[in-house]
Amino acid sequence: MICKTDISVAILLDEQSPDIANYVQALHHIFESREVAFELVIIANGTERFLKSHLDQLLRTCPNIKAFAFPRKVSQAVCVRAALKESCSEILVMCGSYQQITAEGLGTLLDAFSDDVDIVCPWRHHRVDSALNQLQSRLFNKFLAFITGSQLHDLSCTTRVFRREVLEKIRVYGNLYRFLPIMAKQKGYRIREIPCAHYQERGKTGFYSVSEYIGRLVDIGTVYFNLRFSRKPLRFFSIIGSGLTAAGGLIALWVFFQKLFLEMPVGSSSELLTAVILMVAGVETAGLGLLGEIIAFTHGRQVKEYTIEKSF
Repeated sequence: MICKTDISVAILLDEQSPDIANYVQALHHIFESREVAFELVIIANGTERFLKSHLDQLLRTCPNIKAFAFPRKVSQAVCVRAALKESCSEILVMCGSYQQITAEGLGTLLDAFSDDVDIVCPWRHHRVDSALNQLQSRLFNKFLAFITGSQLHDLSCTTRVFRREVLEKIRVYGNLYRFLPIMAKQKGYRIREIPCAHYQERGKTGFYSVSEYIGRLVDIGTVYFNLRFSRKPLRFFSIIGSGLTAAGGLIALWVFFQKLFLEMPVGSSSELLTAVILMVAGVETAGLGLLGEIIAFTHGRQVKEYTIEKSF
């Protein structure tokens, strides 16, 4: 298929944004003023009726719109894959349901994208959301930097500029779209973070539910495992298994010490039962790692761990 556009702009519309027409008009103005051929792809994520009710108005604002909808809400990763499939440009600009950074900031991102970079991410300055949200965002990014070694400061902003190859080569799932730059960096892709002025924030303000915090921690753990142990799961599980087995062994030694030197009965001892359970769990965990190692060796050989730039 011959693509006649230079840039594809994808809006992941997962909420009913009341100023969607102004948002689309602003995007249209930005790219039209840069005199580039572009297309606008709107992915309605559970907002099909809302999109249909505004589609005529949006087409009058920007005639080169492609609109698609999921009848029920899916993860951002699924929306990204759909946007990739329905677009054709080598450069993709991913946006959320509303404008998070200023028009000048988006222009700065586009100017920063060049042949020597694969992903450009914004770092929102002059934040306009609540102080509590800003604190939570900083803690999240610092903790993520501690766990993964990431140097990025703002992984919560959905607006990003990608080279198409990045989205084709790196498969994300669930809620891991926000971590895609970290995963791309591990594959050898080049990332650039650009300070941009924050425009607005419509996310939840204040504390989230306990399940959301737990889900975020699980996502971070998933990213950490994928970065460090996806090719060597035996090492990860054997560390846990060895710790469990060692703990069980120490408790068992204490039980036998009580039996031999203190003449205490151990037949109904809860400590002995705990030791047996821990040692069995340790062996089973190590066995799970061995099974994962076999699967990774069998099915993971076709997956590249790196990217090569052919420049000679």
